[in-house]
Amino acid sequence: MQYGSSNDAVNHCQAEPALVHLLDTTFIGIPNGVHPVAVEDVDRDITIFTQQVNDSTTSISATQGALKQEEIVDFAIWQLFRRNLSSSKPSHILCHGYQRTANNGGEIAVVPSVPGIYSNSPNTHVQALKSHPWTELPALLGGGAERHLSELLLDCAVFVPVAESSNLNQLSGLPMCELKPAKEHSFGITSAAKCTHDVASKGKNKLLCGRGLSEIRFVRHRMLYARPTLTSKGRPRFGMPFLHVLNRCAEMSETQTLHLMKYVFPRQFGLHNAFTSSTNRQETSQPFVDYTCREKEIAYGDCRQKGDQRQRQRVDLSLPKRLRGAVVDLVRRIGKRHRNCAYHALLEHYCPVQAAAMESLDGSVSYATSESRVSAFCRAAIMTVFPEELWGGLANRRIMLRNVDSFVRMRRYESMSVHDVLQPLQITDIDWLVPPGTQPTARLSSTDYAKRKELMAELLYYVFDSFLIPLIRGTFHVTESSAHRNHLYFFRHDVWKAMSEPALTRLKETMFEECSATAVKRDMAKRALGISQVRLLPKDHGMRPIINLRRRVQRLQHGKLALGRSINSILTPAFSILKFEKEMHPHRLGSALFSVDDIFPRLQAFRDQLHLHGKGEGPLYFAKVDVQACFDTIPQDRLMSLVKRIIIADKYNISRFARGKLVGGENKDTPGFGAQASWNYLTRATSLEDPKSAAESAIEALEGRARTVHVNGVVRKSEGRQTILSLLQEHVEMNLVKLGDRFYRQKQGIPQGSIVSSLLCSYIYAELEYEMLNFLFGGHSLLLRLIDDFMVISTRRDVAERFMHVMHNGIPSYGINVKPQKSRVNFDLSVRGEAIPKLPTYTAFPYCGNTIDTATLDIGKDQERRQNSNLADSVTVEYSRLPGQTFYRKTLNALKLQMHAMMLSTAYNSERTVFMNLYHSFVEVALKTYHYVHSMPTHKQPEHRLIIRKSILPNTQMPA
Repeated sequence: MQYGSSNDAVNHCQAEPALVHLLDTTFIGIPNGVHPVAVEDVDRDITIFTQQVNDSTTSISATQGALKQEEIVDFAIWQLFRRNLSSSKPSHILCHGYQRTANNGGEIAVVPSVPGIYSNSPNTHVQALKSHPWTELPALLGGGAERHLSELLLDCAVFVPVAESSNLNQLSGLPMCELKPAKEHSFGITSAAKCTHDVASKGKNKLLCGRGLSEIRFVRHRMLYARPTLTSKGRPRFGMPFLHVLNRCAEMSETQTLHLMKYVFPRQFGLHNAFTSSTNRQETSQPFVDYTCREKEIAYGDCRQKGDQRQRQRVDLSLPKRLRGAVVDLVRRIGKRHRNCAYHALLEHYCPVQAAAMESLDGSVSYATSESRVSAFCRAAIMTVFPEELWGGLANRRIMLRNVDSFVRMRRYESMSVHDVLQPLQITDIDWLVPPGTQPTARLSSTDYAKRKELMAELLYYVFDSFLIPLIRGTFHVTESSAHRNHLYFFRHDVWKAMSEPALTRLKETMFEECSATAVKRDMAKRALGISQVRLLPKDHGMRPIINLRRRVQRLQHGKLALGRSINSILTPAFSILKFEKEMHPHRLGSALFSVDDIFPRLQAFRDQLHLHGKGEGPLYFAKVDVQACFDTIPQDRLMSLVKRIIIADKYNISRFARGKLVGGENKDTPGFGAQASWNYLTRATSLEDPKSAAESAIEALEGRARTVHVNGVVRKSEGRQTILSLLQEHVEMNLVKLGDRFYRQKQGIPQGSIVSSLLCSYIYAELEYEMLNFLFGGHSLLLRLIDDFMVISTRRDVAERFMHVMHNGIPSYGINVKPQKSRVNFDLSVRGEAIPKLPTYTAFPYCGNTIDTATLDIGKDQERRQNSNLADSVTVEYSRLPGQTFYRKTLNALKLQMHAMMLSTAYNSERTVFMNLYHSFVEVALKTYHYVHSMPTHKQPEHRLIIRKSILPNTQMPA
């Protein structure tokens, strides 16, 4: 677009390379629904603005029609607050750090050039827009510049490149991370962009936004980590939860039948539902509400009905028209069949457990019930409770039961949508969906067909969400394991109880101490952190305690229970400050690694040092140990003493920012084009003495990234040293957990699920290095440490032996205890009479999923570890939305994750090693691709043009 008309403007532009660069590289985003404003209206607003500024203490330096860039930015801020009539401030980036002045005035940082506004934090984006070369734009545009630039700032988003890269930093506009993506749905009854009217039983229309059926996914995560309902004798009670609506409606009278119908068809009664109702994030962290119990909502609706004098008393007239007749009888039969269903007998038939096995449980995953047996139990329960007429024949019932089988067998993060289970069904075969008084053979209209799909979708959602998931929760404890990643294991509640009780008893004796419930409830108001929950994670042998600190805790707000912040969220400022101190003083972390890729520069420097001193051809001695339960054994007093020496500044600035990247193809020629962006919401800490500009912050946040958008939160929050230390002290020394109905304090170690645990562990083990392992720092050895995995490479055997003796003897002051069975060396060694497992002298030494050649220090992939794991458990299949495009994206991402610089560097590794690493990377991705495609339904598998339909599993051979 050509700006400016005079030769002077063109010459001025040519004389300003910075201005030319600004015009050539700045991107402008225009949101939907922006309408041009009349010139007269803009001029009138500018006139009002200039008059108000002239009336204030500081007069404006320009007249209306010739505003400078600084004044145009101030006008935009003033206009944004003026447009926003609510008490909250606008979410626009230019308004961050500004507030309306109070009626009584008295604000310290009043902005003279913006009437009625004061500043509580500097806005670096505003400063950038008021500086060169932006200040040259009004002169370049000529007459009417203030109108054009103000509209640009008010209604558009401005993006500037970051350090000549493909990354962008948002300078103005509504934060891109807060915008909802525009979606178009090809499936389902309604579109997200459309609205529907639900006719409630009270006869009023309720305007709600509908979701497409492919958007409505069953919240499968709810079936995980359930606790059993115990009988009076302390035994698990199998089947539906005690408060389930099917247990409440035992008699199935007309009233109870109507009550149950409100659970099955909530949309028809105007109740909250997954199809048209929004989700309150203060009530649940899941995408959809748990509808297992909705008694309060129904009771509230009944009270309103009783107060309506026009409401008829007959039950049949209170039913929606499409739910009269056969549907009432079918729902009544569901309740009666549930009452007669022997869930325990079905469980013993399909999922039996031997009495002898119950006496020797050791926490192994081998005691889990297979998915095929769990699936058979669930299908048998559904066939027993739900009449065959609901499905419209054997063909539809087989499809339904096949979907139940798929639902049970899915991996941890997989799920299916209502569209997936509804689409294969023959809707016209289901008689109860026919409107009352209509012949089944009558011609079907589009509106009638849509209504039938709507009713069937509600029934299916109820079966999966409010019957199948509660049935699994009431019968099995479903969990992943520490070794098998995404694979889910189903333990009968009685089996899990027998497995977990000894492990919990040991935890109470060694790691926790009981606290008085009265004292805990009294001190809750003083605590910054809430109370955590502990769950046990099964291993191949034994159990591992996991404290869930990402779970949002329910708190009482304004008389209602609402979800508050999680403990990890509250600890985020402390974590950001620790990261800042880590970057400022990296030497305090000793030999710590923070990712596997950090191994490469350390090995490279060590090998160069060996060659420099003429030791490159000599033997190298490798020794590796793994600290047992490192997080659970760290001494709390020593750790807090160390933290006080790490956090040294009196105050820190904490700022928030978002980082977004397109998930899918970046151009129209690649599959996956148009997929929505993926956003990460992060924080950063800086010292008050070293503030950073918006450009510097963006460069730091996007380092090593491409095609990424950075949105700075602008507003900085100041955190004092004592506040952060008190927060960390409470977290470390007063970590409260709830086991059953009792409260316990973690008296030893730090919570493993904490956001700060890994960093604190690295700090305290760095102190251990300087105090107990300083004999490794003579230039002859290299120490690598990834959290609790220690490895030494040394040119001296005596140094490697000393390291092993020090670690295996234990270091009680640091809680160090090492298991000899997990240690490895490449030379003969015995510690306290026990031989340490030895690998060949010249071999590929395994460390953290990779191998290091003991002769050349070449880096390779640990194939033995990968062969011992099941790659099928490492994939997560997308079944519902864009399965083909998601497959394409995940396959490419899987390959990208294999392309580590340390694996492919020919400057460091030999060519043979690089080729071997490439071969193993492609084989692993091919195997993952096979498992991914094999898991997809046949009709959703990608075409042969995208993937070679050939099984490589039987013929795959690794080169020697």
